[in-house]
Amino acid sequence: MTITARLRGSTRLAGALAIAALALALAAPASAQDETPAQLLEDFVHYSNIAKPDLAAAYGQRLLDSGITCAELAALLDEGDMSLDRFDNAVRRMMLVPEMEDLVAEIGRCVEQGRLDLARDSARIDRAIGMLGGTQREKLLAQGRLKAAGEYAVPALLRQITEGRDEKRKQASKNMIVTIGRQAVTPLCEALGQVDPQSQRVICEILGDIRYPHAAPYLRELSVNESADAPVRQAAERAFRVVGGAQADPSILYSNLGYLYYDRLGSLIAYPYEETNNIWDYDWAVGLVAQPVPTVIYCELMSMRLARKALQFDPANRPALSLFVAANLRRENSLPQGESDPIEGEGRYSPSFYATVFGTQVCLDVLALGIGTTDTPLVRDAIAALSQTTGGSNLFGSGQGRRPLIEALSYPDRRVQYESSLTLARALPDQAFAGADLVVPLLASAVRTSNQSFGLVVADEDENRRQAVIALENLGYTIAGAEESVEALRGAIAEAVGVDVVIVWMDKAETAKQAVSNLRNVAKTVAAPVAILAPGVDVPDLRREYHGDGRVKVSRPGLSSDAFAALIDELLRHAAGGRMTDAEAEAYAIESLQALEDIAISNSAAYPIAEAESALLDALESRTGGTRLLVADILALIDTQRSQRKLFDMALAAAGEEQIDLLDRVAASVKRFGSYAERRHIIALLDLVTSSSGLTAEAAARLHGALNLPSTDAVRLVQP
Repeated sequence: MTITARLRGSTRLAGALAIAALALALAAPASAQDETPAQLLEDFVHYSNIAKPDLAAAYGQRLLDSGITCAELAALLDEGDMSLDRFDNAVRRMMLVPEMEDLVAEIGRCVEQGRLDLARDSARIDRAIGMLGGTQREKLLAQGRLKAAGEYAVPALLRQITEGRDEKRKQASKNMIVTIGRQAVTPLCEALGQVDPQSQRVICEILGDIRYPHAAPYLRELSVNESADAPVRQAAERAFRVVGGAQADPSILYSNLGYLYYDRLGSLIAYPYEETNNIWDYDWAVGLVAQPVPTVIYCELMSMRLARKALQFDPANRPALSLFVAANLRRENSLPQGESDPIEGEGRYSPSFYATVFGTQVCLDVLALGIGTTDTPLVRDAIAALSQTTGGSNLFGSGQGRRPLIEALSYPDRRVQYESSLTLARALPDQAFAGADLVVPLLASAVRTSNQSFGLVVADEDENRRQAVIALENLGYTIAGAEESVEALRGAIAEAVGVDVVIVWMDKAETAKQAVSNLRNVAKTVAAPVAILAPGVDVPDLRREYHGDGRVKVSRPGLSSDAFAALIDELLRHAAGGRMTDAEAEAYAIESLQALEDIAISNSAAYPIAEAESALLDALESRTGGTRLLVADILALIDTQRSQRKLFDMALAAAGEEQIDLLDRVAASVKRFGSYAERRHIIALLDLVTSSSGLTAEAAARLHGALNLPSTDAVRLVQP
């Protein structure tokens, strides 16, 4: 099924181009050689602005096919005769035409990429620095180019400051770095501890002039460094106060900054909407060196780097250690398939190694961090590590405050609930604790619940709502509710077993954002994966809004069935580790049964096994084979009439080897708790004893003997 909307998808572009081809055959110049890129750009803008999308599409496609590079296109637009207002107006108009969306987006992307390529070209940057000492016009042009280059201009500008001999150009370079501002802070901080004392003083002054607080840890480190020159330490202290640094140990300052990176604070990311950002280092031979890394793991890498620095100053800084472990796990989870990590990719130890080696308390801190940020993959990683290191003696670590493992029992994700309850159950604590009453019911629900996936739809138009419901149902989802707003869905959400995915389909970006915000304020959907379907003109804005949030994916309507399925699969993979499969659900059920058996055998004071009885009785009927026998083993350990009588009923109704096994489970229950058998059970058992032979007869005899019934009924068995 194709999900369509009032604005139909871009599949008609080929048709539009075909129509335009006939028009161009009549209207185009006689020779294609006359079509310079400048003329093609002019024609694209002209026909866009007079509402001729067919011709605009043809000229736009010819422009892209002309062999022009993105840098050349950007220069043609920014440095040629074309009015930027005319171009921007053309783009806005054509983005409203469904058939033009893809083409116009490609032209816009190429222009933006070309601008970046031009601005960051090292030769162009060097020429611009040379122009800083030229005429007023050259200075203005140079300043504009260097400002556009941002942090990419800092290495060359710093080189002028540290190595240059032209004092006028050195001062101009210093002023230029201050003008670049925020983006210059991180590379300057990486250089601060590596350059000569005179350059250190200059960098301190620059950082003080820029006044961004994330320079504070580096300035503090230098100001307390007893091996540094006194004037350098004084300059660092002055700048530290100017940027608003708090009087604290460098270890604390570095770990605090690391947590700001972990929170993905926008002001710390030079280019948050680009595919890569730079990790900076200083090399004595060449100066500042940038290593591009995928933006999706940039903050995690910076958090790890800062945590390491914090631990160098104070190895006992537990928040820094927890930050390192959490950032490392999230880095691994966030790295897209096919991408590489040039910084930590070849590390000696895996993220899972670090999650276990530092003990229970650090891992509990990581779990708390994951719950606080509704980072489901991180939460699951932390619980997996805890399951390998936690027992009854260290179940909640050394602290008396927050207990994140208990909080995980109520986390809005079924995998997390199952895995946390299994971890707690296997620990077999000898005392009850707050929240222990949730463990057995969750294990029981894993045994009882089939692998259903539940979806919600929030769409402001009836037809869109209907299409979204059908699309989810075709993927096997049970629809928990479909309404025009989250408010209208509150009742359905409250009654739902869980929410595995939400489709938000709104005509306006603002209403889509509001719907997502409202979902995040409801307990069961606070971490739910959300797919937003929006008009093409709103897609870029919405993607910027949710950039870096793995729980939200944005797309246009008009997707084929396969494309929609791929969208949902990718969303769930990032948000929750993928959709739960039947095999996973069965594995959770088996593990939960094994945990319940351990609880029953240990007669745990923390976990009342009787709370699982109803689910186990249902499972005894619905399950088969070895799983049914595992259920029977647990029921044989529960001291109630219902459990023993249900076992008896199932044993009498069974046949073959299963009957033998079930009869033995009934006998085990009787030997442990005494007989709860009714007269009908006794009569049926005697009939089985007399009518069967071999192993079945022997199993029936064992049960008859365990019941300790009057021997008169069985005396006839000795008669020939």
